[in-house]
Amino acid sequence: MLQSQQILTYARRLADDLGKDMELAEAYGGGVNYWTAVDHEAGSRIQARSIAALDFLKTYAVHDSAWTERATEAYQAQGQTDAQKARDLGDILRMWADQVEAGIAEIAGARARAEVGIVSTDVMGQVRALLEDRSVHPAAPIVLCGAALEIALRAVADGRNVSIPAQPTMNRLIGAVRGAGILSVQDVKDLEAAAGLRNQAAHGHFDALSHERAGLMEQQTNILLRRLAELMPE
Repeated sequence: MLQSQQILTYARRLADDLGKDMELAEAYGGGVNYWTAVDHEAGSRIQARSIAALDFLKTYAVHDSAWTERATEAYQAQGQTDAQKARDLGDILRMWADQVEAGIAEIAGARARAEVGIVSTDVMGQVRALLEDRSVHPAAPIVLCGAALEIALRAVADGRNVSIPAQPTMNRLIGAVRGAGILSVQDVKDLEAAAGLRNQAAHGHFDALSHERAGLMEQQTNILLRRLAELMPE
């Protein structure tokens, strides 16, 4: 999973590359000079970089943000050479990177990835403490495991721009992420099994619960959290 600084470094390098393989040409009739590719092969490289820049912003600047809208407009601008479009995209990339560093803009999914990290350390640390205290009923760590998975599922949905209903249950969250084609069949089975055990604990069905089942729930939750972290956008 890429770190924020790596993403910003790549954005600036791509912005610099968007200004390569071009030159200023003199406009016919003495008008304003314009940027153009130095040769045919250079034109293909310029187009490829522009596509990469647009795809980058759609991935990391949030798909429906003003940044992606402006980048799309620049890429589709009528009456502009491909070289000028590339330079405009480079300017947009640099400004986005500057605003991310200033805390004005954000990298898509950054908060969601941070939430998954917190859940995997802080919340699961609390689960471990509850399991080690034999005076605590096993329902408590089981419910907390369910909460950890719910937070992680919300984070994945946020990071992958998946719409979820207001105040969804864990099963509805699973359904929303599954509907977006993000979860595998096995992912869904494992998550639904965990949700089922969590619901038993939350609704007071204690007969089937034990410290052993709570321990297994902890192990499965840790596995699922790692899996959900893998599903976050790179």
